[in-house]
Amino acid sequence: MTIYSDKITFKLPSAEEVALTEDLVSVIQSHYRKSREHLFHLCMIAYGLRTHNLMKPKSGAGGNAQGRVYKPQFIDWYVSNNLEDVYGTRQNFLLYAMAGRLLEYVHWQVDAKYIEHLPSSLTALYALSQILWSQGDKATPASRKLFDTALKHPIKDGSKHNVFIHPHVTRKEVDDWRANQTGKVSPTLKVEKLAKNDSHTIFVATIKVHENLFKFDRLGEKRTGPKLSDVKVLTQKLQSLIDEFDSGKGRFALESHFDQVLQDYEAARKPDYSKHIVGASPSNTEAAKKTTAKKA
Repeated sequence: MTIYSDKITFKLPSAEEVALTEDLVSVIQSHYRKSREHLFHLCMIAYGLRTHNLMKPKSGAGGNAQGRVYKPQFIDWYVSNNLEDVYGTRQNFLLYAMAGRLLEYVHWQVDAKYIEHLPSSLTALYALSQILWSQGDKATPASRKLFDTALKHPIKDGSKHNVFIHPHVTRKEVDDWRANQTGKVSPTLKVEKLAKNDSHTIFVATIKVHENLFKFDRLGEKRTGPKLSDVKVLTQKLQSLIDEFDSGKGRFALESHFDQVLQDYEAARKPDYSKHIVGASPSNTEAAKKTTAKKA
């Protein structure tokens, strides 16, 4: 029996070469695994290259969202070695680098098993990275939660590909999905839909607070950044301003997420490190706390 050869000839495969056999299935799956692995390698290398070869320009002008540019020696190396034949222009190189950043995030900050759920398309991987890091900024609690929802939460029945992120999701599907999330995500960890009976559906502004709100020292003390009391006072003042301006006409509404911010604040102040330990149970965690307390 003739089996499709690993050496490509660019000739139409014969009927015998593509006979519906288990051997052909193995060949197809092998090529798929290899192409996927090679793409991921290129993405991780690009991510490393970009991370270690960006610098602040001497002129203080230009650069990316963080005001950084590529080192001259990197550009020379990239051009002289014809790496545009591999990665394309430096703008296209960015797609590989951001896809690599996504791969690292999923493997180390979510769970390695979800790497298998990611698409094998470079453009789709890049589009997914934009859920977390729009314009290259840091991930926020809201963007992390949104990505987590897309990666893990079932959106239809079935045991396979029943979540939004799956191996064959396309860039257009991701871009459309992101566009539909506009205005639906609170600036905190919680993702909510507007109540069905809420007629205030047009978003006029979004109030943000610096991410250092959730930054504490090792003792759980607040040393820098805004305080929770600042957020509470601001929220109250905004509500008072709307009440005064609207005069009871019901034209405007403030949708506060302070309760969720409070939960996230406490979670950041007293993180549960045990949740990352395999085999750790609530009872074991409590026992460890009591033991530590006795020693102290």
